[in-house]
Order: sequence, then C-alpha cells, then structure tokens
Amino acid sequence: MPPSADPWQETFRVRSYEVEPGGHASVQTLCHYFEEAAGNHAQALGLSVEQLASQGLTWVLSRLHVQVAAFPRWRDTVRVTTWPSGQNGLFALREFQVHDEGGRLLARATSGWVMIDVQRRRPVRLPGFLRAYLFPRPDRAVEDDFTRLRPPPDGYERARRFHVRYSDLDLNRHVNNVRYVEWAVETLPPAFLETHRLAGLEIHFRAETGYDAAVIAEAASDAAAGTGTGFWHRLRREDDDQDVAVARTRWRPAAPSD
Repeated sequence: MPPSADPWQETFRVRSYEVEPGGHASVQTLCHYFEEAAGNHAQALGLSVEQLASQGLTWVLSRLHVQVAAFPRWRDTVRVTTWPSGQNGLFALREFQVHDEGGRLLARATSGWVMIDVQRRRPVRLPGFLRAYLFPRPDRAVEDDFTRLRPPPDGYERARRFHVRYSDLDLNRHVNNVRYVEWAVETLPPAFLETHRLAGLEIHFRAETGYDAAVIAEAASDAAAGTGTGFWHRLRREDDDQDVAVARTRWRPAAPSD
C-alpha cells in the first residue's frame, strides 16, 4: 500500500531548559524538534534508523536551511509539521513548518538526508523501494537546491575550541548535528546574541567527528548579507584541519516583543 500523502504533525511544549536567557527558544531547540519529528515520521513509514539497521543502512542529515519569523517562548506549545518532498541526487528531501497554537507560522525549514552504508561509512544511492515514500507531497517549505556553501578560506574574526563529550554523540556514534549549530552560534559575542535574533541558518554537514576530538569553530562577517547582519561559520577538526560543517547565518535586531 502506498504511504499516505498526509504530513506528519507533532506538538512540543517549550521547556525551561530549551530557552535562552531572554526566555525564547533557541535555534538548537527548533532543530531538535525537527530531528525528533523526522525520526518519528520515518518510524511510522518503516524507514527509521532502527528499522534500516538490519540492512546495514542509516540516515545522516547532510543539509539544513531554516528560516525563522519568531521564536516560541517558555511554556508555549508549538506544532511541527513535516513531510518528504522528493529527491535531489543522493538527497532525500524533507520539509518542516512550525506553528504556534494560534496557527501563526513561526519557522520553516528544508533538509537533505543521505543514506549511509554503516560498514563502509559511505553514502549510497537511495534504494528503489524508497521512491514511493519520497514523492507523496512535492511542495517545499523553503526553496533550496543545496548548492555547496563556499565560505571564505581565511579572514575569520572569531574562534572557539570545543571538546567532544560522550553526551554530544548520537545514535550513529558521531557528534549530533545540532551540536554543530550550537557551536557555530556560540562563537558569536554574547553581547551580540543578547541584542539579536537568528532569522536564517544554512548549514552543510561535511564530515563526522568522534568522541574526545576537538573542534574549532570560526566566524567571519558576511559582507553579502543584505538586510540585517550575517556571518559565515566554519567548524573543523583540530587534529587534521578537516572541515566538519560550514554554515551561514542571518540575524535581525531583537524587538521588545522578543
């Protein structure tokens, strides 16, 4: 029987440990909601990480593009809607929308997932049996063809070093993708984070990082940001200088209602 074209919906109540000092949810919180909803929908479709393990396969998030109109606050309830929207090369595409209880659209995102051969740790072509699951609803939440992000090779103005803890690891035993988002944001000055809110995030995950490694997160102003303020971000392993993620963020001044 073909999978339902109906999107998956899930509600989340913003917890005290999911907010920043101003009382609003962090972008990491939204990313965690996306990850949880995607995993639960995949399980309902019979395509979760656990269900694919017997075939020696797993999912890895490779691309994420988030646009935020407003962040929910502590104790708010939000509804996350997600659906698969097709295929772009090796990427299985998945979309997200976040609404508040009144139906206002707070955030939206698109993502690209790669299927990995667990033994070889290499991407594989999406199997034919996935085709019916990839195209039930082709509309995109954010239009993005995932052209490779190309940050400046040097000239970074800020840098921080992060040490990978056991609690940073995911089911695949490498650093959870949301940690990279967190480390990219943490590289910016606290005074800036207090007075600005993230409006957009594009991040490409390029390599794995394991336990006890050190990651250097660097940030540089993005002269082509247009309206608002923008930064390029590069995260690299300290031992071999390998880029593990690159990102681009857009920020707006915080309003009194924020």
